Amino acid sequence: MKSLFRLILVAVFLSTTLLVAVFLSTTLPVVSATENEKHLLRYCFQKGDTLEWNVRQTLRVTTSLKGKTETIETSSRSTKIWTVLDVSDDDVATFEYKVGAVKMQQSQTDKKDEKYDSNVDKEIPEAFITLEETVGVPLAELSIDALGEMKRKQALRKYAGASEENRIAIPLPKDPIAVGERWDIETPIEIQLHEGTVKKIAAGQRFTLDSVRNDVATISFRTIIRTPINDPKIESQIIDKDPSGSLKLDLKTGRLISQQTEVNKHVIDFQGRGSWIHHHARLTECCCGLKSCEICQ
Repeated sequence: MKSLFRLILVAVFLSTTLLVAVFLSTTLPVVSATENEKHLLRYCFQKGDTLEWNVRQTLRVTTSLKGKTETIETSSRSTKIWTVLDVSDDDVATFEYKVGAVKMQQSQTDKKDEKYDSNVDKEIPEAFITLEETVGVPLAELSIDALGEMKRKQALRKYAGASEENRIAIPLPKDPIAVGERWDIETPIEIQLHEGTVKKIAAGQRFTLDSVRNDVATISFRTIIRTPINDPKIESQIIDKDPSGSLKLDLKTGRLISQQTEVNKHVIDFQGRGSWIHHHARLTECCCGLKSCEICQ
């Protein structure tokens, strides 16, 4: 149980997954795209640019085994910084990624609540030990093209979340699309079985262009698990791999403004009859910088 909660805590702080849009207030008149108008979705970055993402994460996991029920809750606020090191002639941007600051708290059944603020605390509590020497220092370098395809990824040090790097972009369609159209990407999942073998699960994410207003595209997404899963043990291992959410892309600047994702899943009999686990996670990221934005305050 303890190891399960430790893995859950690692996942909540730095996970590569995607995320529910933060709606931005504006005084500009709303200009919507016409029904059949096509939009070219592309990223655009310049050498020397720095993108600062403000992040909020919450996680509540309740597990019941052999009649004993335990709950762990974590919440965090952090700043993720992406610096553009270079942009090639074919528009491949190379980023340096680091976490500027983090503030976390955790509560767990029958245990004392723990808190940590990287701007204040000199010592890291045991519950957050995976953050040691990972705040304020370069963690990874990665390169993406104008379509958001990952060209290179290199971890600069070992840290929680290194295997599933937080993405600054989602893959975009090659051709212009209209509101209501969608595109799919493959995101296969690999899990370790008890006997040491690896099981590959076919999965993907489906994106839909929901709207375009004032040159801001709202895109929703959901995860599709294509491999039939009838084993609760396997289902519990991918309980956090089935997110849905939305994001906003500024078509003028070629950058994401905000992302939000959520996972809310319940698995029964994952470790014997009567056992169950409920996983509810939410992550919101925003870089709008507006004073009126709750995330960027």
